[in-house]
Amino acid sequence: YIAQRAMPGPLVHTVEEAGQILRPYFVGARNEMVYVLCLDSKEKVLGVRKVSEGSLSVSEVNVRRVAEICLSLRASYFYLAHNHTSNLAMPSRDDWYTTDAVRAALEQVGVGMRDHLIFVDGDMVSLKQTERSRGRQYYQLERPGDWE
Repeated sequence: YIAQRAMPGPLVHTVEEAGQILRPYFVGARNEMVYVLCLDSKEKVLGVRKVSEGSLSVSEVNVRRVAEICLSLRASYFYLAHNHTSNLAMPSRDDWYTTDAVRAALEQVGVGMRDHLIFVDGDMVSLKQTERSRGRQYYQLERPGDWE
């Protein structure tokens, strides 16, 4: 146990490295799912945990659940990740809102959000990189009654 604990495990310094670790959790997913990748202060992977699984088009992110996971693993940083089953990796308004809410809440307990990643079959989008390069672009699902 002591030898394993002292060994350098996988380190995550980039969004691409986080994506490589998280991508397998979304392969073949038929519903939207949310995961959190927890890192220690040296960016060593502490674990990946499922936050929730929803329906075809939505999965609720409970801020308390994310905080419990991060605190139980003694994380210093985390990546939030979820998938879109629509094959469109572009963030929605709800994705941006969730990112802001989770980031703000966990900052209060000393856990920093590195990024929020969205996965579709062959693609991954970083909300942090999207915001830096193009601003807060989003899509809005059309709902019955939107045309009235």
